[in-house]
Amino acid sequence: MLMFIKKYSFMVRCVISAMLFLIITGTFFSCGTGMKIRSLLGGRLQVAVKISEDANQNHPVSMDLVFVYDEKLMEELLKLSAKEWLEKRDQIKRDHVEGKGLDIWGWEWTPGQEIPVQELPLNANAEAALIFADYLSPGAHRIRVDPFKDITIRLLKDDIFAESSQDK
Repeated sequence: MLMFIKKYSFMVRCVISAMLFLIITGTFFSCGTGMKIRSLLGGRLQVAVKISEDANQNHPVSMDLVFVYDEKLMEELLKLSAKEWLEKRDQIKRDHVEGKGLDIWGWEWTPGQEIPVQELPLNANAEAALIFADYLSPGAHRIRVDPFKDITIRLLKDDIFAESSQDK
């Protein structure tokens, strides 16, 4: 009888452990929880960029993706157009510690260029992510995106468009 109880209790523990594993794993990969984990722990962010053949009226496009970790700084940056950002960027970088106030990823691309997906390190403390694109046409050319969702950016003829991945 004692052998039966020991064997039975071992099997019960195995079944309970397997069920807990399935519940925990299912929780992490359902209902967008993976994105929520990114916001707690950081990780990697995928940025896909598509550039039209006539982007920026057939001129190269400079673009910055800015991760902002300070709410007050975020409010200031939301008031800037891309042109103003480019004029003030160096001073803003000097005024704020990289990795604490903000992180900046910058590129310059030509119309029609094929861009591989960019994979960027993600700091878990981001308040927001802003994209600034230097266009010849008038406009703010600034977009705020969710810093914890992968992004697809489209550089079009006269403006920029971005969309974040959806929670699954």
